Parts: sequence; C-alpha cells; structure tokens
Amino acid sequence: MMKIRSILKYMSACLASAGMLVGPGNFAQAQSSGSQFDLGKNAAGDRCTASSNWTDPSFTDDKLKFADAYSVNCRGAATQSIARVRVFPSSDLRSEFSTSLSCGAETSIELDEFGSTTAKRCVDKGLGFTSVVVDVRKGGSFYQMSAAPNAVGPAYQAVRILAGLDKPQNASSDRQPINIAELTSIGNGANLAATNKELEASDSVLSRGTALNTLGLHADASRYLASAIEGLGEGASIQSQIELTLEAALADSNIRFFGSAEQKFDQAEQLLMQLDGAERSLMLPKLQSYRGLHLLNEGNFGEAQFLLSQSLAGTKSFQPVLRDPSTFVRLNVASIDSNDIRAAINLPDERVLRETFLLSQSGWALSVAELSLGNVKGASRALDNAQKNYEDLTTQLRGSSLRDDAIIWLSARLDRQRGRIKAAQGEYDAAIDLFDRGIAALTRSNIALSGTGREPAIAEFQLERAKLLERAGGSEQEIDEAYESAVSALLSARNDSFAFSTAALAPYMNRLVTRMAANNSDASEKYFQAMQINTETGAAKQINMLQNIVSADPALGAKLRDSEEFQRDLSRLSLEINEARAAGADTKNLESQRQVLQQRFFELDAELQANPQVNSFSTRPATIEELQTMLDPGQAYLKLNSFGDEVFGFIVEKNTVHPFKPIAGQKQSNIQPYIKQVRKSIDGQLEFGTVPKFAVDSSQVVYRTLFNDVDKMFRSYDELIVDVEPVLNGVSFSILVSDPKGAQKFLKQNDIFDYSNIEFVANWLPVSVAISPRSFIASRQLTPSSAPQPMIGFASPNPMSRLISQNGPVKVGPCVLTPSQISKLSDRFSPIPDQEIRDASVALGLSSQLAMISGDDFSDTELLSRGSSEGDLDDYKVLHFATHGLTEGQFGCAESPAALLTSFGDTDSDMLLSFDEIAKLRLDANLVVLSACKTASAIGERSLKLTGEAVPGATLEGLVRAFFTANARTVLATYWESSNKGESEMFMNAFYQAGRTESISRSLNSAQRALIDTRETSHPFYWGGFFVVGNSNINMLSGG
Repeated sequence: MMKIRSILKYMSACLASAGMLVGPGNFAQAQSSGSQFDLGKNAAGDRCTASSNWTDPSFTDDKLKFADAYSVNCRGAATQSIARVRVFPSSDLRSEFSTSLSCGAETSIELDEFGSTTAKRCVDKGLGFTSVVVDVRKGGSFYQMSAAPNAVGPAYQAVRILAGLDKPQNASSDRQPINIAELTSIGNGANLAATNKELEASDSVLSRGTALNTLGLHADASRYLASAIEGLGEGASIQSQIELTLEAALADSNIRFFGSAEQKFDQAEQLLMQLDGAERSLMLPKLQSYRGLHLLNEGNFGEAQFLLSQSLAGTKSFQPVLRDPSTFVRLNVASIDSNDIRAAINLPDERVLRETFLLSQSGWALSVAELSLGNVKGASRALDNAQKNYEDLTTQLRGSSLRDDAIIWLSARLDRQRGRIKAAQGEYDAAIDLFDRGIAALTRSNIALSGTGREPAIAEFQLERAKLLERAGGSEQEIDEAYESAVSALLSARNDSFAFSTAALAPYMNRLVTRMAANNSDASEKYFQAMQINTETGAAKQINMLQNIVSADPALGAKLRDSEEFQRDLSRLSLEINEARAAGADTKNLESQRQVLQQRFFELDAELQANPQVNSFSTRPATIEELQTMLDPGQAYLKLNSFGDEVFGFIVEKNTVHPFKPIAGQKQSNIQPYIKQVRKSIDGQLEFGTVPKFAVDSSQVVYRTLFNDVDKMFRSYDELIVDVEPVLNGVSFSILVSDPKGAQKFLKQNDIFDYSNIEFVANWLPVSVAISPRSFIASRQLTPSSAPQPMIGFASPNPMSRLISQNGPVKVGPCVLTPSQISKLSDRFSPIPDQEIRDASVALGLSSQLAMISGDDFSDTELLSRGSSEGDLDDYKVLHFATHGLTEGQFGCAESPAALLTSFGDTDSDMLLSFDEIAKLRLDANLVVLSACKTASAIGERSLKLTGEAVPGATLEGLVRAFFTANARTVLATYWESSNKGESEMFMNAFYQAGRTESISRSLNSAQRALIDTRETSHPFYWGGFFVVGNSNINMLSGG
C-alpha cells in the first residue's frame, strides 16, 4: 500500500497559470482548517497566509501521526517561509521536537487568551535562520510558533486561528504580541552557517506558487518561485528542479519577462535530458505545455492554434523546436473530510486523472486560440470536448470521495469561454448568464485559496462582463453598475498586478466623458480614478517611499534606507545564486552571505513594524482634491492614458477639471506613426554623426490631434505638469509644435535647420514631468534639503583609451572588452570636460564654493565610499554628473547595466557606477543633474530582478529611479543623447543662471528658450531632451 506521505507528495504537484489563458488547479487548498488559510495583512500592509508543510523536520515517518506543521508567508517576503507553526497532541512530543532547536535564554511573556508562557530565540533548522520561538497550549493541543523576528505577528495570528480563537475572514497579522528587543541574542550568522537547513518541500512551494497565479498575483509568484529555486540544495531531485523551474518560467512569462522565461525553459529542458526514458516521458508534456503557453502569452494565436491542434490530435514526440503546448498537470486533491487531510485516500488511477485534465485544459486553450482567430465554430467544437473531459474528471474525483474544490477555477474559465462564444453568436443573454456563473465560481475558488475574492483575475473577468453587457444593449443603470463594480475591483487589485488589460474600459470612459460635459462632478472623480488603474511604477513608488524617509527623524530615516538596501541586496544575492548554480559554480559563499543578510533584515524589519512613526506609503489612486491641494495657482496637471486604441486626457487645475479626447476621435494607432517620426527626426541619425531635419509637420500633427481642444487652456497656465508617457512614449511634450500654421511657415524658409521662428510648447509654457498623480503628491510634500554645501560636480573621468595599453582584454563591469572594442567605445564615450560644471557654478554664483571630482578621483569605488553613511555626499544640495549615461546592454555586452561611466578606482572598481550602486548612495539633494545620454531609459529584466522588481521596467526605471532611491528630491535627466560640441554647456549655463532665483522647472524652461532663440541651437535635439521630475517647484538651493 502506498504510504500516505507519498500520496500527499503526489497530490501537491500543480499547474501555474499562463497570463490570460491558464489558471492552476490545486485540490488541497479548500478549507482554512485544511491546507491553507488567510492571515490578513501585516504591519507593512502585505497579505499573509499559512499553508500545510509536508516536509517540516517534525514530519519524519515515525512522527507523521503526531504533528501538523504550517508554513507562513507574506507578500514581498525575502524567503520562502518566514514562520512555521507546529501543532502537537502532547507537551512531551513538543519537547521532544524542540531538542532539534538550538535556543538561547527564555523570557517570560503573557499572550492574550493563552496566558503565561515563554519566548526565546532559536536556530530553527526547518526555517534556516534564527527565529523567535513561543510554546503555547489551548485545549488539548500544544502549539509552537517559530517565526522570523518580523513575522511574529502573522505566526501568532496563525496560532489563534488553529486554536479556534479567530476566523480567517477576520484575521489581521498587524500584531506585536512580543517585545522582540527583550529577547536574548544567541549569536550571529556563524550559527546559521552551521545549521543543516531543511528545505521547503517542493510540493508546498508549488502549491503556494500555484495559488498566487490562480489569484492573478503573477509578480508575487515570480518572486516567490525564484526564491524557492535559490533555496534548492544539492540533494533536490531533478524532477523537483524541473517543476519549480517550469513554474518560475511561466510566472515570468505571465509578467512579460519573456527573456527570463526563455532562459528558465532552456534550463528545464537541460535538466529533462538528464532523466531516463520513463521519467522523461512523464515530465515532457509539462515542458511542452508551458513553452506553448508562453507562446500564447506573446500573442501568437496562429501558431498556438496549430500546436494545440497537433497536441490534441496525439502528437507526443519530443520536438523542442515545435514547442507542443499540450497542457499537463498532476492533480492536487484533498479528502472530503477536510478536518483530516491525511486520512486514508482511495486514489483513482493517476494516469487517467492526468490525461483527463490534460484533454480538458488543452481543449479550452485551443478554443481560446480559435476564437482569437475568428473561428467561432472551431472554438465551440474545442470547448465542447474540453467540457466533456472536465465533467469526466469531476465524476472520477467524486466517485473516489475526493474534493473538487480546486478545479472550480477551470470550470469558471470554461464558462467564460462559452460566454465569449455565445456573444460572438449574438446570444447575449446566455453569454451574460455564463459570465455570472463563471465569476461566482472563480470567486469561490479564490476564497478557497486564501484569497479575498477581489483579486486581479476576478477584476478583469468583471470588466469583460461589463463590456459584454453594454454590447448586449443592457439598461443604462445595469451597464453603469457593471462598469463601476469592475473599476472598483480593478482599483482594489491594482497593486497586485503589474498591468491590466484595460481595452474593455474604453466604452465606460466615453460614457463618463459625456457626463462630465454635462457638469457631472461625480463622473469627473470616477474618470480620474479610472485613469490610474494600472499600478504605480517602481520609480513612482520610490518617490512615495522617499517622502517617508525624508519626513522621518534622521535615525529612523537611516533605518528605512537600510531596510530598502537589505531587500535589494537579498534580491541580488538570490539572482546571483541561481545564475551561479545554473553555471555549475560554487554557491556556498553567496548562500552564507544571504543567510547573514536575511537575519539582519528580519531584525530591522521587526523593529520598523513595531515603530508607530513608520507608515507604509500610500499606493491608492489619488483623488482630484488631493492633487489640487498640491497645485499652485496657475499650475495644472495633464494626464494622458490609453485604453485599447483610444486615448483619453484629463486636466486638473487648482479649482476645476477638464476631460478631453483627440480631435475627430483619432485612435492611438493613427497618432503613433507621427510620434515615431518626431523621435526619428531628433536622434535617428546620431550613429552617422549628424542631426536630421526636424519633423515640424509631424510634431504639429501630434499636438493638434491630441491637444487642439485644450490649447487655449494651456496658454492660460503659468506651468504644466505632464504625465503623458503612455501616449507620447519618450517624446518630450515641450518639443511639440503648437502653432497651427507652423509647418506652413517652415516650408517657406530657405534654412531648414533654423527653428528659432517655430512656436514650440517650450516657447511659452514651463513643463515638468510627473510619473503618476500619487507620486506627484508625494514629491510636493518633500521638504527641501538640509545639506550645508551648495554643489558638487563629477566630470572628466579618465579616457578609456588608457585601457588599451594594458595588453589584452579588460573587464569592465560584467563585460570583457578587447582592445578593438575599447578603441571603438573610447571614440564614442570620450570624457566630458569639467569646464561644463565650472561654468555652471559661476552661472549659479558659486564659483568659490564648488567641489569638483574628476580624473582618477572620479571612480565608482570613490563615489560609493563618499556616498556611504560615513561619507560626505549628503552634504550637497546639488550634484551634477557630466559623464556618459549608459543604457542597459550598451557597453560591450548584453549584461552591461544601466550606469554612469567613471574612471577605474581601486581593486574592486569596474569603471561603471551602475543603477543599483547609485541606489546605495546616501544623499540629501534638492537636485541631481544627469547631463548625459539617455539617462531616462528603462532597464531590462535581469536588472529589475536584481532590485527585487518583478514587473517590466518603464522609462525612468533606471538611473532616475536610482537617484530617487538615493534621496534626491528632483532629477534632471535626458530622453536622448546630449550634444558634446558645446551646446550642452550653453544649456547648463542658462539653466543655472536662472536657478539663482527661479524654481527648478522654470529654470529648465529658461534654458530651453535661450537655445531656441539661437539659430545654431534651435533644433530640439539640443534642448528638448532635458526634463525634470520630482519636486521641481523648489529652488535648487532651497533649504538650510
């Protein structure tokens, strides 16, 4: 007879979802008294859960009948499990297990409803770190919670639920039941290195990763599974490695990290080849399936249709190039008696269950592909087959006394797809009924997975239903209620999903525009809220967090900075461990570093969570009133967003608001070719060393198409804050030609490179950039710098040509450069003389107070030293970097980071001050000036993962965000390369001259107008790339 533990291990292998198509099945997560339950949010605002852990050290075969163990995890946690709760039937058995812990002295404590007990610090082998351990009793059960110092709250909540004192629906992990600081320390990281860490069971990890994907929390799934892979030891089975790698690959694909997903698929394929024939045939369908689902995430429905058809037709040969996306899952089931999940189970034939689920899932995916291609009959036929197999599956499960709770998600997806088909056939009433049934089923499924029923997957489902109801001709009231319910769900879930598919919102937005034209103020607020549906970018969140740090007292602010740095370093070490393991390199040193750093983070985070002065920054959408409060008279905030192919605009003034749309209902697809032409006419010929003729006509078309109806409003403002990146996509608002006859006038000119007579927006309107309404509000609340010194400059690093004399390749950052490569890069990235900054300081009136770092002193290691907590970079209000900014992959190899070019320093130097190193600098600056190349560029997948981000990057996510992290209130950056022939110096002189008395944003505009007025510098290439973001309302020398 199969051992119960083996059955349970089989039961927990699950499927993670693929973006818009696949939702995972997990049969063991039905009831809070079963395998997983909700613990509410902790002090940081992160939701926590507890789930059964089958390979806790207490689960040796001889103790299997005695103990239950639950792993606790919170969103954003730096490790797989941050606490473990163990349940014993007797005090003796708990004491016996406790001999495996290495503990310090006990401290007496009182716990509400548990009475007197003790707390102590212990090295817990099951968790792999020093934890806080508390033993309590309730009724006939004996509990032990072992938690990271920052996870005592959620662990305590888990104990209370298991003891019957609380219910999951009312849970809160925001608890501080113990004063951690009073517990006796038991040593440092050396103790940790000596432990024999018991790995989180791969089935438990897969179960949690599956649940996150089902709920639509794909970014969390990516982070969590990456951490799980990092935690795999040498003894992990190949099968476990393959399954975790595939789940992580698919999670990355779901968040559009396609390059990272491809790498993981390749790693899984290499692991697969190490298995023997029988084992390979078992795992191969999952590899093929996930590769295919990844293809569907990329939107290639034609190839997906072909591949899925081949799969269902019986193609089973291993063809890595073909990428057969048949869908495979090992079912995760639980006993009907949810109070005894380890009861004897009469398991049906495993292969039958797999094949039945495979056929249902594959048929459903094929139906989605067929309908996307317009083949309604083919979609219906595929879905009929999927439905039949699903019903066969549920029959098999119920006939074997097994729960089917966790395949409800598949039932919901089948209903949704059937509703789409009915709508395509014009049967709207039936379609809406199917959608209602599907939403109800998915809500039940999510709650069974410890969700709230308000997750991203449900929110998008509701939005599609609202659009369907409008197509069906529902009543105005029904349609309004449906859209408002969907928007409310999307706003609630926006911080749980990196981006929504919001094309279905366009009809709702148009309805609101109509109502606002009739002076409906309620419609205005709803419109503004909907404009903010997608989550805050990393740069926006950093400005919000910066407001917390700056407003805190110095000691607390420093601890907040340390906490951020610890989290970034933990993410970096996890990624480096995974990469080293994939390359066959030794990881012991990296793992030891991570253990020590993790423990330091746990202790610091516990202290911060217990501090009432620390408030988690708000990521909720801003209200109109909040935004208006931050605007000065004469200022306005412009926001553009797109929903599907429709563009929507909104202007917020101090006392009123104005919605608008492009003239004649022009679509984004109509406008984008002109935007691309404008950008091409700026830097499209730089590789040839020439500046092209500026596309005055295209620039005029863009302005008139988007802003013709609000031009008069713009001309009444003293300053405009623009949040337009989703539409203008890297083209500066200031370079748009606002004169309706500008193109005609230009055609009559003989000199096609004189733009001094062209009316650009910059001629008459100061403009600054905002990343989001919420981050703009936070930036305006930042107090000015208290630094004692005015300015420090960095320029003229040693020329790269010096490296050629070293005979042979040279390592620069992660790249190994040959003399030939160095020679080419040296020509392109010649040092920028420090005279630019010296002249700028004179213009600012600071010639005798300027601190200048150049030559050998301008190295990455020197900056890191001076930017440390013991350094002096936080003594300066203005930092000016006159050096080249490098975009990711630009400097010699694909792995080169976004960085600033410096000189070589000491033995640890690599000549690049990378964006993650910039984030470690300790500044107190009003303004950081990056007068270099493309310093606003986005960064890629690997760099984002180094920082712990699991969402695709956006413009401003690289160097600009890094300086916000380092504590800069405002950053002046560039959309494109700046000129190195004197024009940049002219711009900076004018900028700093105005900076003596003007705000940062007005100083920028003064410099722009100065260059426009001169024929030789009137081309937007010379002045239009510079922009400011942050609190540009202050003077650059403001503060104490």
